[in-house]
Amino acid sequence: MATISKRPYGTYEVQWRVDGNRHSKTFKTRKEAKEFALQIELNPRQRSSVVTFAEVIKQYAKNETPKKKGAKWETFRLNRLAETSIAQNALDDLTPNLFQKYVDRRLKEPAPTGGTIATSTVIRELSTISCVLSYARKLDLLENNPLEGVKWPQAPEHRERVASEEEQEAIILAAGWDGKTPPLNSTQLTALAFILSCRTGMRAGEILAIEKSWIDGNVIHLPAPATKTNSRRDVALSSDAKRLLDLVIQSKNDDSPRVFSRLSDTRRDALWRKLRDRAGLNEIRDSAGNVIIEGLNFHDGRATFATWAASPDPKTGAPRLDVLGLARQTGHKNIKMLMKYYRASAEDIAKRLG
Repeated sequence: MATISKRPYGTYEVQWRVDGNRHSKTFKTRKEAKEFALQIELNPRQRSSVVTFAEVIKQYAKNETPKKKGAKWETFRLNRLAETSIAQNALDDLTPNLFQKYVDRRLKEPAPTGGTIATSTVIRELSTISCVLSYARKLDLLENNPLEGVKWPQAPEHRERVASEEEQEAIILAAGWDGKTPPLNSTQLTALAFILSCRTGMRAGEILAIEKSWIDGNVIHLPAPATKTNSRRDVALSSDAKRLLDLVIQSKNDDSPRVFSRLSDTRRDALWRKLRDRAGLNEIRDSAGNVIIEGLNFHDGRATFATWAASPDPKTGAPRLDVLGLARQTGHKNIKMLMKYYRASAEDIAKRLG
């Protein structure tokens, strides 16, 4: 049986036991504490008619999301989802029809950048919802998955965007940097990080995490926690990539082991968007909302490298890196996924055909 006690600072603590183990949870008001105490007195199937989807979302965000690499973005999606009308339903009231209406409505909502919400965004949201519902089933709060029978949006074709040499130069100029001297501010540092991605195929998070001790001549030894796949890998550096890293190190004025210590990922993302728009490389749509030219994303630097590395070297006529070598450089374990990063234009391929 649950007990409620008032804490010294005015909060209320609920204590209960499960299989002999003591558990507790603190609430701001006695009303919240009583409501929670009532819920845990019920068996799991009874609780599903009382517990709302929003409550499970918040519990999932607290207990499961912090364990993930993409915790920041999943937290953002979960917080938005918890405020929607569908999240206010009790778990027992969730149906495939409710989720289908959510999907159809979401696909018609306007996007901040113009047009409507991207299909890929809705697919990511549905994947997150699926994880939360699986968590509810694990807690024995749901018997069936209400997402079953919901028609997911068709995944969009993969991007074809790469950064041409001219566009890389436009980013450098938009940052007010000459590309040759140490970066003076966070904007110039963001531009350098993007060019480094184009030279190495590294992800933004991997670049920002680089420590001096990881750099060994022309190689960066990435430890497992720094990679998206949680697998350590070595990244080879060209002479130009090494030059860029040296410029960052020269610009440092603190004792942090991180080379890009002045730049957080949130700051990098905000500055990148400003840089891209200032360089005139943002998305272009027609009057009907169709994307005519894809905006340049920071992550396209990774595809820019992959496309360059897999293309023939003018001197030898052979690819600069073979498929296995490229996969080792980028950290791809699935060659099919790596293919999405090879974005040579039809014009370039036609030139090779003669």
